[in-house]
Amino acid sequence: MKCLSVVLLRAPTIVLYVCVVLGSDSCASGQQAPPDLSEASLEQLGDIPVYSASMHLQPSGEAPSSVTVVTADEIQEQGYRTLADLLKTLRSFYITNDRNYSSVGVRGFARPGDFNTRILLLVDGHRMNDNVYDEAMVGTEFGIDMDMIQRVEIVRGPVSALYGSNALFAVINVITRRSQDMKGLELSTEAGSYNTYKGRISYGRNWHQAGFLISGSFYGSRGQNRLFYREFDTSQNNYGIASHADDDQLGTALAVLTIHDFTLQTVYGTRQKGIPTGAYGTIFNNAGTRTTDSHGYIDAKYRHTFAGAWDVLVRAFVDRYVYQGTYLCQSPLDPSQISPNLDFSEGRWWGTQLQVTKTMMKRNQVTIGGEYRDNIRQNQSNYNLNPYSLDLHDKRTSNIGGIYLQDELSIVKSLSLDAAIRYDYYSSVAASSDPRVALIYRPSKSTDLKFIYGEAFRIPNVYEKYYSVFPNLPNPALQPEKIRSEEFVWEQNVTDRLWISTSAFHIRMNRLITQQPTVAGSLVFRNLQNADSDGIEMEVKGRLAKDLEGVASYSFQQVEDRDTKQFLNNSPRHLGKLNLIQPMLHRKLFASLNAQYTSGMTTFAGGSVSPFSIVNFDLQGRKIGRHMDLSAGLDNLLDKKYFDPPSTAVPESAIQQDGRTYRLKLTWHLGER
Repeated sequence: MKCLSVVLLRAPTIVLYVCVVLGSDSCASGQQAPPDLSEASLEQLGDIPVYSASMHLQPSGEAPSSVTVVTADEIQEQGYRTLADLLKTLRSFYITNDRNYSSVGVRGFARPGDFNTRILLLVDGHRMNDNVYDEAMVGTEFGIDMDMIQRVEIVRGPVSALYGSNALFAVINVITRRSQDMKGLELSTEAGSYNTYKGRISYGRNWHQAGFLISGSFYGSRGQNRLFYREFDTSQNNYGIASHADDDQLGTALAVLTIHDFTLQTVYGTRQKGIPTGAYGTIFNNAGTRTTDSHGYIDAKYRHTFAGAWDVLVRAFVDRYVYQGTYLCQSPLDPSQISPNLDFSEGRWWGTQLQVTKTMMKRNQVTIGGEYRDNIRQNQSNYNLNPYSLDLHDKRTSNIGGIYLQDELSIVKSLSLDAAIRYDYYSSVAASSDPRVALIYRPSKSTDLKFIYGEAFRIPNVYEKYYSVFPNLPNPALQPEKIRSEEFVWEQNVTDRLWISTSAFHIRMNRLITQQPTVAGSLVFRNLQNADSDGIEMEVKGRLAKDLEGVASYSFQQVEDRDTKQFLNNSPRHLGKLNLIQPMLHRKLFASLNAQYTSGMTTFAGGSVSPFSIVNFDLQGRKIGRHMDLSAGLDNLLDKKYFDPPSTAVPESAIQQDGRTYRLKLTWHLGER
């Protein structure tokens, strides 16, 4: 048994192994590569081409969703160290951290004990949610180095009509750099607070229609030396101080080979994290309690436009995910002795995808595709040492098949209709059919009006259905969650220096899977709640005097249980964001500031965390001596003391986050520039 009490097996992390991506456009339309956005003006970024909303390139104003694109330059200028750092600066997103994993909330939904299962995470179009926990990893556990990201596309709303399960609230597509983006050797080194260090070596080259890229990185941090938790404030527990138990280590590797319309990409990542919180009833203030997550895949993709403008995509992939948790507990026979509890999971799966896109009569673009995934291993096990006992040995297999159809019809020049539907067959649960319909009206080049209706679903994962280590009980009868969403989007270029976006949405969720305590003190996942979410999002992008660029947003969401009329926990009602970038010295020096406001939240135990505001500052110098970039940053600039709601894995009522931290980074570009 996993020591004592609380909840869920907080297992997986999806870090990567090996993958393929297509020709020179790793995200790709198959018709042409996405444009280089490094020099795009702010007003151009209001209508840049995106791929992920419809599985082909289109202006974001024509996309049947509310879409945000974050470029490589923005990632570097704002000093984002993880995907979680990036997401927390975007409207409608918020991040919590339990000192082990980062959890994503979108439009007010972030259930305690959930492992980001209601968002779909892609890397170059490859699904990253694993097949045991369905988790999307976004913190240091995400196995892609932020320096190797070309851009990130965030598609809000349900997109199961194209992508199947998990695409309830958002699809996040991380598009990696390509061989032509490197032009030689790059070296990077970083240092920061809490004895944090990082190094990276990357090399890329292009020859005509062939090229390759290879990159490897290592990140290590000792973490905070002293973390205080009042729940353990006794002499037996070092008066609530966890010492040297917050370490974090990550290794990643990326390789891409491109030949004409074929690309082979391999990615691997592994992360080990110390847990200082006494999670799952483990011995407090013992550095031996930790989790290790590794994820990798190989993905081969061929994409070509044949005569007659038939765009054909063929993809095949294989994935492996491994998790190990080491939880140090007191021996039931002798409390003075340590009894390690070892928790394992392994997922293996392979799959293939075929997609064809054809434009007919110049105004009707049709996409039809199919996908198959074979989960050849979905294993979970758990055992104790001292004395030995086997608590769980569960082996599963399953398979998934889906077909989808999308028709984009230009009714008149200013009015278009986008309709898509997908049918998914699952060997473990009932089949699902999910539509999306969007009516897009563009009365002028500066105005976009979108009316969007969509449905999406999430099947329960094998952890929720079959994990049975005390206090968890299995529930094989769990049914898929389902949401229906209506959204109105208005996007407006007011001037060439000002762009505004407004969204209003209503979401109905049925059969929401929630972990519930039983009378006997156990915990079980059930289709417990029906919930409604209503909200509005507003965002303003602008370029002021002296090239100061800024993005400000405000989000209001109200999520409540449809039956009890109570607001859901882990759900802030107000979010405010501000990002500023000031170029200086002929755009060789950039000063950046981002700030986030999060209103108070109730916790799963009935407590609350106070509202807080965080400010981060970065300074980046480019092309120093032609070949060097230098940056420095301060996170939590004002040294604000703030707390996140806890996950169900930890006994604390709230988890304190880091105060002011610093970081320095030096990058050498030793190839052509």
